[in-house]
Amino acid sequence: MTLWTLHAAYDPETRVWYTLDCDVPGLVTEGETLEHLRDRAVAVMSELIADNADALPAERRQGPHSLRLVAFHESTVPVAA
Repeated sequence: MTLWTLHAAYDPETRVWYTLDCDVPGLVTEGETLEHLRDRAVAVMSELIADNADALPAERRQGPHSLRLVAFHESTVPVAA
């Protein structure tokens, strides 16, 4: 199994999760929720892997493929004293 990693972050101003970095070449996406971001990424992964096969090591081209989603969210909230 080939494991790919997508690092995501949340933009509180636009209320969108977006790709910070991904080891699937060309995978850049966003979503209103982490699940939406994940589903959009999974929907294009196979095509991007196939399109970039010449640039990938042979062992990375082999399926089945899995996606690990690592999400970063930071927020500051007021706390009553």
